[in-house]
Amino acid sequence: MNVKYFMFALLALMLIMACSGNKKSDANGAGGDSLATAKDSVQLYVEEEDKTDYSKFVDKPVRVDTTVGDWEIHARQFYNGRKFTVGNDVYADYAVKFNIFKARKPVFKNYKVDSKALAGSGYMDGFSLSLAEYFEITPTTVYVGFGYCEPETDNCAEYILALGGDGSVRKYEASLCSADGDMDGYVDDVYWFFSLYVNELSQASPNADAIKQVLNRYCTKAFAKQLQSQKLKNNLLLASPQFDYRWLRSLAVYSMDMQTKTCVVSYTKTDGTEVYRRLKMQLKPGHEYQYYIAGVMDADKSDVVGDEDEEETVEGFCSH
Repeated sequence: MNVKYFMFALLALMLIMACSGNKKSDANGAGGDSLATAKDSVQLYVEEEDKTDYSKFVDKPVRVDTTVGDWEIHARQFYNGRKFTVGNDVYADYAVKFNIFKARKPVFKNYKVDSKALAGSGYMDGFSLSLAEYFEITPTTVYVGFGYCEPETDNCAEYILALGGDGSVRKYEASLCSADGDMDGYVDDVYWFFSLYVNELSQASPNADAIKQVLNRYCTKAFAKQLQSQKLKNNLLLASPQFDYRWLRSLAVYSMDMQTKTCVVSYTKTDGTEVYRRLKMQLKPGHEYQYYIAGVMDADKSDVVGDEDEEETVEGFCSH
């Protein structure tokens, strides 16, 4: 299973969760929405000319232009000099440049992200960074998905970049694969849910509308209502006296028990304490493989020990 399948699966998942108001331009930037209205006649973003000949690369750069609420967002993949060959094919390890405005004020101007910045110590030659074309956008934050993959292999990582309206930047990790080797869409959804929910709760002044948007995206109505008033302190879902968003770096999502329709998640605190929680999953109406999170229960390490020997592993994609 190769990088193209990985990004296809990732984009399909993100398309499902994309905001209904999120409108994207086509590949040539000729979107249906005018970025300069009669009321606001001054165009906020002027694109820089890119004279790179992209015809020599297997994958062409992605570009996104969208307006959602008071956000105006422009993202461009571009060639920054990093390339490699696989057989006779030439791949570019594109960087991404963001220009983001909120309430017509610049928040990010020519903000650049590349594979070294995202992958950190996991950076490897011969891997390329892919930009998901659909963003999750709340009143406080623009969430951007990236795939970091070795071409024509199943060797991929997934990152979420949270670009805040206050200029803050946070990185989270996600995966299509469970901790015990299965690939399923709900696994990626759980990673995204924890990342977005914790990120919204971690704001200096948490926005109730943004939290509600995230909860309604991933949870049943009843469970969303339970979590709506929760804070980071003694949170029903997170089960810690004061949750630190950095603990999500250790987040693990385990395969679903299909009999009970539950899956275990775990994270590790700074002091090494492991916390386990069991999520109740509820099939979305009209879907066979998409789930809402419907509740949470206590769990411990014994709930996951040995699971990897009992579960059937998807050949290839999650086996590395």
